[in-house]
Amino acid sequence: MKKIIALVLALTMCAFCFAACGKKDDNTLVCGVTIFENMNEKDENGNWTGFESEFAMEVGKIIGMDVSFQEIDWEQKYNELNSGAIDCIWNGFTANSSDNGVKRSDLVDFSYGYMLNQQCIVVKADNLANFKSEADLAGKSACAEGGSAGAAYAESVTDKVNTAPAQIDAFPEVKSGAVDFIVVDILLAKNLCGNGDYADLAIVEDIQLASEIYAIGFKKGSDLTAKVNVAIKQLDESGKLMELATKYGFENVLNVSETIE
Repeated sequence: MKKIIALVLALTMCAFCFAACGKKDDNTLVCGVTIFENMNEKDENGNWTGFESEFAMEVGKIIGMDVSFQEIDWEQKYNELNSGAIDCIWNGFTANSSDNGVKRSDLVDFSYGYMLNQQCIVVKADNLANFKSEADLAGKSACAEGGSAGAAYAESVTDKVNTAPAQIDAFPEVKSGAVDFIVVDILLAKNLCGNGDYADLAIVEDIQLASEIYAIGFKKGSDLTAKVNVAIKQLDESGKLMELATKYGFENVLNVSETIE
């Protein structure tokens, strides 16, 4: 009898553990993010805020899913997505770009594009005169977020490139003089350069890089892509998306498009 009771208890505990520690809730959209000012960040109470955070929450309402955010190492974004740890990459993800020579659109399914962006060069303001053209970047030391479009560009112009876990972590590198320049999203650079801790940093306006399109990346074959596209279109047509973009200062770069090339 004791053995039977012990077996029943063991099975009960196993069932409990499976329920508590099993796969994530299928009704929760887990968004892989890094800290990106005014896009995905936490407020003083630890709540997620920013344009993309609120955008995701509004999409969740339409498609009937809860939304959560998981900070990831950007270089591991595809592993996180393909393992099922996250459902999508929703964090200033440049769709019309490549990683290691492979088009990102071959690695993930992209949603509609929703925002225009471009990479930019940031240096110390008192060093601007030394950066007049792309040729001036050769031989200089650089930093960019690992696995980002910025890193791909930096590696194409100089062989001295350090990587950071997130774009925000590249700014202290150029401020301290550890590197000569950084390559980051211009939307982020405009928020930081010339302000607060980064008052001594500036965007190199003389070097203009190619335009980019932000979109949400889903695992190949995911049925979430089509559902989210319907929600994006609805939010765009209702004016809600523009309302959020204006709230965070992105009204001039909001651009919903069904193509990402």
